[in-house]
Amino acid sequence: MSEIYQAGQFEIQFSQLISSSGQTVDIDYAIVTLTLFEDILKPVLSGKMMVADSVNLSSMFPLIGQEYLKLKIATAGDSDDSRVIDFTENALYVNKISARQDMGNGVQAYGISFSSREHRVNERVRVNRSITGSSTDIVRQVFQNHLGTKKRLFLEPSADNRKFVSANKRPFELIKSMANLAISQKHNEPCYLCFETYRGFHFRSLASLYAQPSKQEFLDIKAGTRNKKGAIDIEADFSAIIGFEIVRSQDPILSNRVGTYASTLYTHDIVSKKYEKHTYDYIANFEKEMHIEKTNSRFQGGSKEDFPIVSDAIITEDGKNISSFPARTFVQPTSGFGVSNNVVDEFNQTPFSSNSPEKWLQRRNSQMQQLITGYTVRIGVKGSTNIQAGDVVDINLPYTASTKTTENEKFDRIYNGKFLVSKIRHDFDNTNAEHTMRIEGVKDSLNKQLPTSTNPEPIQSGDQEITDTLY
Repeated sequence: MSEIYQAGQFEIQFSQLISSSGQTVDIDYAIVTLTLFEDILKPVLSGKMMVADSVNLSSMFPLIGQEYLKLKIATAGDSDDSRVIDFTENALYVNKISARQDMGNGVQAYGISFSSREHRVNERVRVNRSITGSSTDIVRQVFQNHLGTKKRLFLEPSADNRKFVSANKRPFELIKSMANLAISQKHNEPCYLCFETYRGFHFRSLASLYAQPSKQEFLDIKAGTRNKKGAIDIEADFSAIIGFEIVRSQDPILSNRVGTYASTLYTHDIVSKKYEKHTYDYIANFEKEMHIEKTNSRFQGGSKEDFPIVSDAIITEDGKNISSFPARTFVQPTSGFGVSNNVVDEFNQTPFSSNSPEKWLQRRNSQMQQLITGYTVRIGVKGSTNIQAGDVVDINLPYTASTKTTENEKFDRIYNGKFLVSKIRHDFDNTNAEHTMRIEGVKDSLNKQLPTSTNPEPIQSGDQEITDTLY
């Protein structure tokens, strides 16, 4: 491991391209830039690299998009092997070769796009069988038996036991079905996600991700500062925000339409022909659910430390707030057959067992919509292989107004505190030996309460005028 002199320093320890016929060639010399993408809403990671080819690889073996790529990249000075991006045992699959450009002097430049092996396998495999066990057990079986992965699996136990019949589903489609049904055994929360990082595959609930300690704090500080000894403070540079962008703020119209704040669920018993109506109120349920700013002490009777992402201010004359209007409606069939007669199978389920959608469907929808449309910020920082998608980090953006409303306002009121890393882009510039990251963080709660009011929103005044004489 080489010594680190500056934040973002990295080394490519191994890089090899393997043809479909088994020929190999080291490409350390040819890599100009390399990018890795991780996203908690996508099941596999992907990447691309730009190469400057001076030996004409196409003459050695044809580049046809059926090659394999082995990589090993580490942050300089980091001796922890668990933080090395290592795809030497589990090679990446090349998907596409971009158009080639003649750079002169016998050099060709082109791009190589790649993704995980499991991405390719998923496209050619179909699952046609019944599988038994918990949702997590079924996911484990799919990864091992149908995707054939040897990568590390981070699987959170689910509190269910079922028999699931898969009809011509792709493996990741089946895993997504389990994610829609699973409820965390530890946190009693729905909303599972399946995604891949360089460390392996994750099948985990949002509650499990939110419960993690913060991996690192990022601040708006000047990079290149020096410590008391006059040397560049590398640790501080790793925490410095190079640039930032507010990607999304709240969209009340969209959030209302997709059921983030309120929704209605009708469950229909297909045997008894009875139906029930269930309503979901985001503000009323906020205290019962786990959020990113919520600490474990809160579950043990601790103090309140997180607040909703919207105000509970009264907006109508009859005392309603923003979560009092269920604009989205769900209809879900269920069955209670056999309950009264104690007719159950070996999985402790009735012959037409219900998944109790009233316990999870609306909550999952609300939490997923907050993940997709919630407060989102994108920051640029010096790169480190210590950070991956699904981690929790602290991001504190500066208060940018020319005047402050209070004496102590240092950070933005909304975009500060804990964020879930929903996306991360690793950019390795081999020419300048610099690793940078673009981190996209999202949050579903605030560490400060938004202003509230008991006064209804302003209403229109004056007399209505109707014009019916038109050209």
